[in-house]
Amino acid sequence: MFQKLFTAQQIKEIDNQTVIKQNISSEKLMERAATALFHQLEKYLSKNQSVYIFCGKGNNGGDALVLARLLHLNAYKVKCLSVPFSTKSSADYEVNLKKLQQLNFIVEKFKSGMEDLPAGSVIIDGIFGTGLSRPASGIAQQAIDFINRQQTEVFSIDVPSGLYVDTSNRQKDSIVSADKVFTFQFPKISFFYPENAGYVKDYEVVDIGLEQSVIDQMPTSYFLMTSGVEKMLKKRRKFDYKNTYGHALIAGGSYGMIGAVVLASKAALRIGAGLVTNLLPKCGYIISQTVVPEVMTLTASKKKYLSEIRIPDQITAVGIGMGMGTQEEVVKAFKKFLKNYHKSLLLDADALNILALYPKYVDHVPPQSIMTPHPGEFKRLAGTWKNDTEKWQKLKDFAKEHQVIMVLKGAYTVITDGDYFYINPVANPALATAGSGDVLSGIITGLLAQKYQPLEAALLGVYLHGQTAEKYVANHRDYSMTASDIIQYLTL
Repeated sequence: MFQKLFTAQQIKEIDNQTVIKQNISSEKLMERAATALFHQLEKYLSKNQSVYIFCGKGNNGGDALVLARLLHLNAYKVKCLSVPFSTKSSADYEVNLKKLQQLNFIVEKFKSGMEDLPAGSVIIDGIFGTGLSRPASGIAQQAIDFINRQQTEVFSIDVPSGLYVDTSNRQKDSIVSADKVFTFQFPKISFFYPENAGYVKDYEVVDIGLEQSVIDQMPTSYFLMTSGVEKMLKKRRKFDYKNTYGHALIAGGSYGMIGAVVLASKAALRIGAGLVTNLLPKCGYIISQTVVPEVMTLTASKKKYLSEIRIPDQITAVGIGMGMGTQEEVVKAFKKFLKNYHKSLLLDADALNILALYPKYVDHVPPQSIMTPHPGEFKRLAGTWKNDTEKWQKLKDFAKEHQVIMVLKGAYTVITDGDYFYINPVANPALATAGSGDVLSGIITGLLAQKYQPLEAALLGVYLHGQTAEKYVANHRDYSMTASDIIQYLTL
């Protein structure tokens, strides 16, 4: 259901403890890791291609040397280039260098100014691993820049060389731009930073048999959502009826923006809320009743804007803000609503924009409410950041300070309750379409109505929302998906 992710220091400790608990040498662990990598790489390599392996002098370079030996022994056309930076070689690197030399395999030194590689060749990057904590410089920087200039496919071992594992790099650091990263045992935290999209275009996990008991006991604040998340869905009983599954209210809409509420309410129904009501300005009445006949409709007194926000007693969950606007009348109604409503709720879109305009209103948001900003909305709420590490920290601090669940939308949506980060890897650019966020808000509100705990509703809603895009692109072009398609593909 959730896979642990770790810092560089923790990964080093897991490696060390694996050696102790499994009673093997670090050399044997390296051999095992590179052998698993070799078998996974075979799917992508042809024996007609020239393979160029760039290796550093640490353990990542040692992995690269083992891989070079295995490729050579299996008749691949492989050439290994050592990047001779000044630090001392690791013991395991030296052991594997000697094994190659015994096969009369020559490891050449990378030199600046070398000619470009032949078209159709493949680069395997093994210069730096997870231990890097400062920018690449000197000959290592030159090697990275050389790799990035080549018109070839690039695979990285464990991490793209130059990329930090758990913090942001400086803006001008040299980092290998990998077409695919073959990462050991688990993805690395920095793979999910938007700023690293150009360095980690894709990744595959290589299981190298690190000690599971150590992984289980190692504490972490970072979790990757996996295919078991949908098991959080509650089973329905034979004699349940619509009131069993709660009553969701979607409040929002304005003249020309009624569709946002319609999409959210349809999603709330599809995710299983027993009853759904839309609260809209008067201009939305006919639209709501016509387009979503399953949904009840309440209206405020004004025609174009939501001038009052009154919540009936039978409502079990509220989602508010979609298409609502930030006009003065709306702001007054929203402020009064927050002062009088004390249950957890979902806040999206213009509800967040009003909170950004009037920060003191945040103090009235009920504890354990869910906020679903995109990066621009979050920036207005919490201020700017230098990099993605700082952005995530701001997200966590905001959640902690205000006792809310934050859902930061993106290619990898990040959820935090102020203590832990949960990252959703299940999604694709098909979701980059108008109304997608409204559907997500409706899904989460529908789950809240069914009495899922707020964090559960956020996790499950984000995962299922992303899963619809995976289902859609299996049979369609990803740019043809609409928000209504998301609802259609929301199968439980």
